[in-house]
Amino acid sequence: MASRWLRPAGFVIPLTVMAVAWGWAAGAAVAAGNGSPAAPAEKKISALDLAAVAAKLGPSLVRVEYTLRHDKGEEPRAYGLSSPDAGESVQDERPLEVAGFLVEPRLVVSLDPIIEERFIESITVRATGGAAKAEPAAFCRNESAVLLRLEKPIEGTQPLAFDPKGEGPYLALTYSYDQWGWTAAVQGLSPAAAVTETGRRLLAAPPASVILTETGAPVGMTISGELAADGSWKGSPSRWPALDAADLAKFRDRTSAAADRAILRVQLGFRSPKKGDGADAFPSSEDDGQSVTERNVAGLLIGPKRVLVLDNLAPKMTARLERILVHRPQAAGADPADGGPLAATFECTLADYGGFVAALENPLDGVAVLADGDLRNLDRTLLMGADVRIRGEDRVVYLCRRRIARIERGWKQNLYPLVPGPDESLFLFDEQGRLEALPIARRLKAGRESRWQSRQVQLTAAAQVAPVLADLAKQSDPDNVPLAEQQEDRVAWMGVILQALNRDLARANGISQLTRDGQTGAIVSYVYPGSPADQAGVRPGWIILRLHVEGTAKPLEVNVSYDRYADWEFPWDRLDEVPDQVLERVPAPWPAVQDNFTRMITGIGFGKTYRAELVVDGKVVFKDFTVVESPPHYRTAPKFKSDALGVTVRDMTYEVRRYLQKTAEDPGVVVARVEPGSKIAVAGVKPFEVITHVNDKPVRTVEEFQKAIGGQKVLRLSVNRRLTGRVVKVETSGGGDAAPAPASPPSSPEEVPSGESRSK
Repeated sequence: MASRWLRPAGFVIPLTVMAVAWGWAAGAAVAAGNGSPAAPAEKKISALDLAAVAAKLGPSLVRVEYTLRHDKGEEPRAYGLSSPDAGESVQDERPLEVAGFLVEPRLVVSLDPIIEERFIESITVRATGGAAKAEPAAFCRNESAVLLRLEKPIEGTQPLAFDPKGEGPYLALTYSYDQWGWTAAVQGLSPAAAVTETGRRLLAAPPASVILTETGAPVGMTISGELAADGSWKGSPSRWPALDAADLAKFRDRTSAAADRAILRVQLGFRSPKKGDGADAFPSSEDDGQSVTERNVAGLLIGPKRVLVLDNLAPKMTARLERILVHRPQAAGADPADGGPLAATFECTLADYGGFVAALENPLDGVAVLADGDLRNLDRTLLMGADVRIRGEDRVVYLCRRRIARIERGWKQNLYPLVPGPDESLFLFDEQGRLEALPIARRLKAGRESRWQSRQVQLTAAAQVAPVLADLAKQSDPDNVPLAEQQEDRVAWMGVILQALNRDLARANGISQLTRDGQTGAIVSYVYPGSPADQAGVRPGWIILRLHVEGTAKPLEVNVSYDRYADWEFPWDRLDEVPDQVLERVPAPWPAVQDNFTRMITGIGFGKTYRAELVVDGKVVFKDFTVVESPPHYRTAPKFKSDALGVTVRDMTYEVRRYLQKTAEDPGVVVARVEPGSKIAVAGVKPFEVITHVNDKPVRTVEEFQKAIGGQKVLRLSVNRRLTGRVVKVETSGGGDAAPAPASPPSSPEEVPSGESRSK
């Protein structure tokens, strides 16, 4: 009967009522529900009797009105209600109302809506005979309840007189707002009992109800909707274990101090992402999109010299990580010169959780104490939430009491606490100062990520994370680490080019039942010589269905997404008409090596094994593979920039050679970038052309190219534009670019030893 926004968080008020009464000055009315649970009594109680009980207790029922306001542009939230958005009441210019029960002339017990004090303008308790201002007197430890002290007694009200010796069978009285207005409902209390896995013995009751004898004498109360089977619920709520306002303030201060010591702002610095060379002109739709060079996130001090950085970095982002600075909040009045940032170094990325561990150069005190108890024992227990928000260089903390509404079973049978409202920056502390729960994402396995799910933060029990932090050697991901710039774009490979299946192709090959009618699977259209696929005997025309990875319950479905730029024609015939500035934004003409298939294999982890499920001549076969790094591709190929000429060149790699129909013996370096207005630009050389000879001498690597142009006043460059060639003459000052280039790694698959990965 309660309206949706008045229900306690995590509970549902039974809709079946045996009698209701409202409008105490107008008398009582009766409503009997079909199929209502009958009170377990020898003598049947009539609906009229129940309505009389409700009317009799009317003077003890009140409404608690919270007049709310916005603060710093934020709307108020009521974390103790099933729908915590309390901003609607401000918009409608009305108070937020909660049912209350008068237990002493100036003391009211009600559901604790859990609203931050900064949003509360005033609290008023209203009854039929009048109203009085109120303020919190105490907050119950184990019930979602608050005791409010009235400024004065309200005329016409009568406190509930509890008799803990009252005998059953019992009735339950609730008070809520529905279409008829504020309504009291009385129903029989079911004798049903439950025994939980943790040993709790409970009786069920309507949430926020007064338990009565058949004659209407109050015996006890419940806010949660649970009664201890041993009868300890009997008696006045004024004797429930609670924290008064002073004790709660101390609890808040302890939590604030613990949060300031243990929850820190961590500043991360990243190497600028690679740009130019046509590589990033049209980024993949599956790109993580994280091109920032600095970000500030929360970090948890888990040891004197160890911080758990709560940032779910994708491997491509971690690869660019160069700097970690840890900032501790300054105490009021402290010298700004003190407490500067502390440098830290990357240690490891957690394999299953969205965070990484960094090692501090200097120790800090105030290590977070991670709780190790069963979260189910904290159900509705009074906790303190530290909402730590990192906004740029600002660290803002809001403290508010919180309660776990319910526990949800999730990944690997782990238990997750659910609290109403956002929890992406919420840390839960108990009265002893232990961290009970923290916000951290679960890192999904390769092939399971989606744009939103792989970044989703979930409030997670500290007891679940603690064993992971205690065994980092086994719980870390060796492939999600910072890398040198040359290794930033490394990928694993099988050595195949795939064509996406569709319904017609699946049916033509008789594999509709294996591919969800062509929604998954891919046809091998090309196999690179010497690649892992070639060594395993994979041939064009075979169909890859799935990858089976040890330790992963569900196989990875092969699904080649459509590349919206695949049909785009590179303007080879109009290249001279395209300005150099525009060419910088034109993607390379050859297919990108990094696609969702190579990213899926890379995500399995270098050195790990997997089994590919394929269809060959209508039969399903399996091939075993080890995840190995691909040979250098265009983004990772060695490069050299000549400032004298204004050109950057790269080695030809396996996918470039295939596109340009070049063999491993054919000379040439790829023009990756041409500086506008440079000598090479004036000579008409364009990006993606190939320079094969310098002064009639073949060049096969960027190192050979650098040596060939050194000290030359006139250069004759043999330039190929796909299948046509020309000779370009360039005059230089003769200074050249004398710095030696690094030795080039093998640039074709044929030169890679079978079964080995490439380290650049």
